Amino acid sequence: MKKYIIALSFVSLVSSSGEFETAVGLGHQYGSILGAQFGYKTELTKYYASLGYVGFAVGFQTTLSENSNHAYGVVAGIEAWESDHGFVFATYDYHFSGFSNPGFVVGTGFGFTRGEGAFDIFDDGLIQNTRNERRKEEIKASFTLSIGYKF
Repeated sequence: MKKYIIALSFVSLVSSSGEFETAVGLGHQYGSILGAQFGYKTELTKYYASLGYVGFAVGFQTTLSENSNHAYGVVAGIEAWESDHGFVFATYDYHFSGFSNPGFVVGTGFGFTRGEGAFDIFDDGLIQNTRNERRKEEIKASFTLSIGYKF
């Protein structure tokens, strides 16, 4: 019986009216500095994975109405500068052409980063890192911005 329920779940997922979407951009939602985002999107939701120059991320976005400009979600991942042990953000994105259409996206998020801050130039991090000294791991509340273009 379990096999049939699992098989039906996969059939309903495959038969849903979703499409694949790619995007490029800057920010944690795109894997940090510069990255690409690969997503699976339906009318109201999007699941995505991002690979960037210094990190990667996975996330989820949803909108409250069909083709709304506003989307809310969660993103988690790792990037090498301030969150080399992980980050998680609650996000808000504004889609200039609507959630379902290609176009520019500007987003923000609030959450937490966890890492040693290997490149924290204000704390002399670069010099300490070259001496192979172990830095103290920190968990910080953080604010993030992102900008991208979806195809």
